[in-house]
Amino acid sequence: MIPTHQPLTVKDLNQIGVAATLVGFVGFTLTLWLLVWLGMDKEGRLRRSFKWLAIALVASYAIMLWGLTKA
Repeated sequence: MIPTHQPLTVKDLNQIGVAATLVGFVGFTLTLWLLVWLGMDKEGRLRRSFKWLAIALVASYAIMLWGLTKA
């Protein structure tokens, strides 16, 4: 537990948690972009790749949340 009278510094953060958060954020952003641009056809219907993109989106979001809890 960090005392309230001391400010939070970089030394107090867990490097694995910060790295997992950054990887999860980049993965979530990239997967969301791919889902919008590659996951739909010209009429706006979902393509077959939606299933794998949705799984990757949820997995990267979970990694990001796990990293935030560890950081």
